Amino acid sequence: MILVVGGGFQGKKEFAKELAAGKKLQVVNFFHNQIQKLLEDGEDVRDYIDNLLKKTPDVIIVMDEVGAGVVPVERSDREYQEPIGLAGQLLAREAAEVYRVICGIGVRIK
Repeated sequence: MILVVGGGFQGKKEFAKELAAGKKLQVVNFFHNQIQKLLEDGEDVRDYIDNLLKKTPDVIIVMDEVGAGVVPVERSDREYQEPIGLAGQLLAREAAEVYRVICGIGVRIK
């Protein structure tokens, strides 16, 4: 699994597609939104990630970084930042490669 992170609208999806083309990997975009939906449905983030990695190891996961930008006004939006951050940590720990994308430029951090 490869993890691609970065701020909103920084070119993560395009960068992930370039990586996928050379390695024939599936790209899962907006992963942070999937985590938010899991939380709304009362599901466990750790279990979901464990199952995802077992079932789909050949994947590039693309997610926004949270907590390093504007603090959301709505409390419900702020409360989901911690589980999203945890998901990123869990994915990064298991990833073969981790990239951070800024202004369309991907920098390998693992």
